[in-house]
Parts: sequence; structure tokens; C-alpha cells
Amino acid sequence: MCGRYSITRDLSELEKIIKFICKITDFKPRYNIAPRSHVPVLVWENGQNVLKEMRWGLIPSWSKDEKIGDKLTNARAETLTEKPSFKKPFQKQRCLIPCDGYFEWQKSDQGKIPFRFTMADNQFFCLAGVWERWIRPHEEGELGFDDTGPSISQVVETFTIITCEPNLMAAKVHSRMPVIVGPEHYSWWLESKFEPEFLKRLLRSYPAEKMRCERVSVRVNDARNDGVECVAENNGLTEN
Repeated sequence: MCGRYSITRDLSELEKIIKFICKITDFKPRYNIAPRSHVPVLVWENGQNVLKEMRWGLIPSWSKDEKIGDKLTNARAETLTEKPSFKKPFQKQRCLIPCDGYFEWQKSDQGKIPFRFTMADNQFFCLAGVWERWIRPHEEGELGFDDTGPSISQVVETFTIITCEPNLMAAKVHSRMPVIVGPEHYSWWLESKFEPEFLKRLLRSYPAEKMRCERVSVRVNDARNDGVECVAENNGLTEN
């Protein structure tokens, strides 16, 4: 699975690998992004790449309860075209989730040990995902739909991260890893003209030799911690 990740760099650095229209006005570095967070996501919109904010944890358009999103933070690549929650979004609503590292935990006698996976060159990379638009039902006494449709406050855009079998490096820590899309395939994944059957070839583990893995501070174990100490390398010494 992929339960946490980070964006510690300025979003302008992302433009070195992909051009986009940015609809995010105020974003500060995040060192420990957890489900339910509102974060930058790349989508194909009106014929161009757009970076906009979405909530992590996919809520299917047909769902009556937004809490389902807490259970749909990841989608298995092997069953992406079978699950009702992901089948339709995979057709035309694919997205890329920019990050500069993701976390996984290794089980041990001392508890769960956190590791951070990054690119060998320490640059931005993108995880594969699908997104959905959900309309929150209006509550009693609240104005609902008008002639132009739902209000902005009712529209919730969410996403999930796709996972696959791990490469040899990642397998030492966890049995799954997020699907990492290489820059040469960003347009394939985002643009709606490419069919799901064609894109299945991208749903595989990323080459281990292009990645790096480091043990990090146990402070990342608590989702409430979101400071630079979460990505600090830990050589295995006991932390206070």
C-alpha cells in the first residue's frame, strides 16, 4: 500500500519535468501527507495539464456517504478494471500525484520501522492515480441545487493512489509499492485519448536502480507530525 508521502520542494520545480497550469495559490512543503489531506494533483482538463487540489481518499460518484473515501486511499493495479469504484475513473479520469518521497513501514520485534523511498536523483516524481467528483447531499435547511447545478461547497474532488507488486528494493520493506509513472509516459496517463487496455502496461513496479531507500525518524509514524524531522535519516539509533 501507500499510506503516506511527502512534497518538500517548491511546486515550481515540478515544471522541470512537466508543464502545467497551476490552480493552487498557496502551498507549503508537506513532510508527512496522510489520507484526507488536500494536496496537489495533476489532471488533463480542457486540453491541458492542470495542477489542482484534491482530497486523498476516493469517494465514488454514486456513494451516499463520504466516509467510504477513508477505505479507498489505494487501488490495486491487478483489479483496477474490476472494482466498481475504480473502473469508470480509470476510463477517463486518471491523474498523477506529484511527490518527492513516499513512506512504507517494515514490521520488526521493536515495532514498525519507517522507510522513505525517493528517486536516486532526489527529484520530483509522480504516482499513478484515478480521481472522482462527488456531490455532497445538502443537509436539512440548506439550499440545494439551483438552475446551474450544485454549489461549489457541495463538489468534492478526490483521488486514490494505484499500487502494484514491489521491485526488489521495495520488497525488503513492504509487499506493495505505488505505481510510479516515468516522465516519458505522463501524457499517456493523463490524456483521455489513451485507452485503459493500452495503459495497463504502465501498471508495474518502477526500476529499483533508479530509486533510493532510507530509514527515517519514527516521528513520521504519527500523522499529526508534519515537520522536516519526519524525513530526517535515522541510522537505527533509539530516538527520544
